[in-house]
Amino acid sequence: MAIPAPARMRLLLACLLAPGAVLAAEPVATLDGTQCGHRDSGDPRPRIGVALGGGGARGIAHVRILRQLEALHIPVDCIAGTSAGALVGALYASGKTPAQIEQVVLDTQWMAMFSDTLPRRERSLQRKADDYQQLAPIGIGLGGQGKRVQISGGMSQGERLIALFETATGGSRVTGDFDDLSIPFRAITTDLNTGEAVILDHGSLPMAMRASMSLPGIFRPITIDGRVLLDGGVSNQVPIDVVRAMGADRVIAVDVGTPLSALDRDASLVDVIGQLSGFLTTRNAQRQLDTLGPQDLLIAPQLTGKVATGDFDKAPEALAIGQEAADQAAPALRAFSQPAPVYQRWYATRETRAAPSAPAPIAYIEVRNHTGYADELLLSYLPVELGKPLDSKAMQEGVLRAYGMDTLASISYEQDRRDDGQVGVVITAYEKPNGPIYLEAGWTLSNDLDGNHESNLRAGLLFAPLSPYGAEARVTLQVGSEPAIRGSYYHPFDVGNRYAFEALGGYETRSFNVFDDAGNETSRYRVSRTGAGVDLVRNVSNVLSVRAGVERYTGSARMDIGSPRVPRTDFDDGGLTARVTYDNIDSLYFPRDGFLVNLGTYQSREALGADTRFGQIDLDAVGAFPFGRSAVQLGLRYHVTSSGTAPVQSLYRLGGRWRLAGFQHNQLTGQDYALGFAGYTYELGKVLGRSAQVGGTVEYGNAWQRRSDMSISDGIWNGSLFLGFDSWIGPLIFGLGMREGGDRVVFIELGQSL
Repeated sequence: MAIPAPARMRLLLACLLAPGAVLAAEPVATLDGTQCGHRDSGDPRPRIGVALGGGGARGIAHVRILRQLEALHIPVDCIAGTSAGALVGALYASGKTPAQIEQVVLDTQWMAMFSDTLPRRERSLQRKADDYQQLAPIGIGLGGQGKRVQISGGMSQGERLIALFETATGGSRVTGDFDDLSIPFRAITTDLNTGEAVILDHGSLPMAMRASMSLPGIFRPITIDGRVLLDGGVSNQVPIDVVRAMGADRVIAVDVGTPLSALDRDASLVDVIGQLSGFLTTRNAQRQLDTLGPQDLLIAPQLTGKVATGDFDKAPEALAIGQEAADQAAPALRAFSQPAPVYQRWYATRETRAAPSAPAPIAYIEVRNHTGYADELLLSYLPVELGKPLDSKAMQEGVLRAYGMDTLASISYEQDRRDDGQVGVVITAYEKPNGPIYLEAGWTLSNDLDGNHESNLRAGLLFAPLSPYGAEARVTLQVGSEPAIRGSYYHPFDVGNRYAFEALGGYETRSFNVFDDAGNETSRYRVSRTGAGVDLVRNVSNVLSVRAGVERYTGSARMDIGSPRVPRTDFDDGGLTARVTYDNIDSLYFPRDGFLVNLGTYQSREALGADTRFGQIDLDAVGAFPFGRSAVQLGLRYHVTSSGTAPVQSLYRLGGRWRLAGFQHNQLTGQDYALGFAGYTYELGKVLGRSAQVGGTVEYGNAWQRRSDMSISDGIWNGSLFLGFDSWIGPLIFGLGMREGGDRVVFIELGQSL
């Protein structure tokens, strides 16, 4: 696979700075020339080897070349591939037809393959709750024995890609000899520490495919047999010498690599370094092509300017260009054709070798655990049972769920076969190099472009894991409109995280704004409090939890804006809490599918240190329903002081999108509020997987100082129109809010959620 310029730049610099680096080493091989197909006694037919080069999405063109070989009755006795060539070559060698490979290519959502991120709906409730913290990992932390500052590689493990390969090849990650495939096969990779080409001829076929496609800067390197391996294009872009060493008498080579650019003296530094790094692939490719003789054939589809390395969305175009190249090469390819009886015998042998064998029962399980988690916790994600065959699909899903912990650099499995024939599973897990202390950051912003704004910048440290069952702690510092410092500790009691204990506390401030009828802020109360709370948690599933606890806080309320005669008021809070959460919504910011329901209560009691006895009931319910690129949201909020009178620090705050968009953020306060809303969003498109949407809301509700005054007829109609982008620094929203009888509010929000 040709390497994108930024990734090639990093790799080139690493190679140039590494002492003794080898930029174009000879392949490491132990081939004796007997691997290229079965030979019957007295069979004089020349053995034909196919070398498929790397090129990313350009490698999709390989499929139509293989289809042409079959149409012209050209047997393939052995095949070697680099990167994208390893993908197509391995599928063909495992028994897939060109038509089946083409279907895999067209059906695959390739951009999703480059990320191991678990969709929000499938994450654990603990990871879903992180969204309410409005913090995101930034790839920096303290790791290793010396707790040094570490930067994450920022790369995917490519587990979705491995799962795709496993499903497509039917290999189930079984360790075996690649000579035993329907066509003998080799995958080409590069040793990260020496620059040498490494030929993979045994082991797990899906893992070999993944290793050959370890694009620097995109996928993490793969460790196989103690060697750290990355993309094979660095050392052997078109593996002609490999198929020749396997015993091929004649070679058909397909080069889909990206040629060097034509630069002039005005080229930028990035262009120059990218061009220099391009030498890594183009020069070693040319050395291979120069070895082709008159009995061999080179096919080079004309992809330049039409399909680039990362253009996986252009699979149909790549196939069409591959077909053009195959048609143009047809006259030359006929020299490789065999009579129908010879070809049919070869094809029948290939079909027989491709027949799947019955899956063997698992006789043993080995866990190679390089994390702070217990073996049994890792195994809880992977449904493997002794005495039963492996369920590959369930294992793939389990691996992705384990990645949902967001603290694993990799977790993988392979089926292994011992000398006595017993089949087992080897599970290997590594924690992220920038852990176990992870730095997080977040920013929320609300601005009506009329002088009223709130902004809070947050930095957090996540400590995980702190116990074999996955206990974790977080410390968060917030500066801005509402300064705070908070801490939390979450401790599961069992491997399934069904029961847990959570402690939360710290210092926090909140502002309560008072506006006149014209929308002008007349006063602002600043409430600060310090204390802690504890909860017992029952996680019923990854969408449903129940918790109950107690909290105790002390603080003060003072007027920041308004009459200086209003004295500071000290207070004490103490009460019982309970909450039921059902959460399977896909996003807290731009929901398109699923439901979110939070039902809770707070009961303030003097016996727990509170100044005032009162009770509150809180209900938030949101549902999202997709159709095509559109989605509709429906929601209800009902928050009431059910008994007594809530003090100022416990008043409800309203204003902003989803909370009466015609009012400024926190413009309304009250003892009670209720509202219903309906929303519509349309997805304009995605930028590197990030969604851009346009939409609007219609909301009806109000806030009241007495529950007896609550009335449907006393509500206020509100609406909004907005443009939103799920950016790398948080959801960014530009919008216009309106309300009946009031002024329009132009707003900018960053990080504000449901």
